[in-house]
Amino acid sequence: MKTGGRPLGGTSLLLAIAFLLSACVSPLGGTDFAYNCPQVSAKAVKQINWTQVPEIDLRIRHSEFSPMVVRMRQGWPYIFRIRNRDDRGHVFRAHDFFTNVAVLQTTVGGREDKTECYGALWVPAHETAVIKLVAAVDGHYEYEDLPISLLAGFSSGPDGVIIIEERKSRI
Repeated sequence: MKTGGRPLGGTSLLLAIAFLLSACVSPLGGTDFAYNCPQVSAKAVKQINWTQVPEIDLRIRHSEFSPMVVRMRQGWPYIFRIRNRDDRGHVFRAHDFFTNVAVLQTTVGGREDKTECYGALWVPAHETAVIKLVAAVDGHYEYEDLPISLLAGFSSGPDGVIIIEERKSRI
């Protein structure tokens, strides 16, 4: 069978290669490429009281993310929870966000993922991803549910935005 003048098998091979080269996500969490992500010193991490930090809940239902706008403050630690209530898995693709925060710990479906610098996170159906992070760099960071970055040109646009507000001096 031919499609567009090419054998169907060749098209499948090209799609498979594109999938592998496009920074796809692992079943347990994030892609692990040579990103340059911020780091937090071990001394500073020890001083974080995780029972007192702000928690942010992002819900996926009917392939929609809620809330669509998430706000954080630069320099603050957060527990960022992504809860997938759908019957299929979703990708939380936010390259710019993940490469501008210091990820300290990621747990997906109750299993810890050791990856600390990634661009996207796979959240299986009816599972929750919990990310302990420090918002390091201020800015606006879009996110979308797109498993293959090469398909970004076919995307309908971002599903939401994370805003990290600049740290203001008290004077």
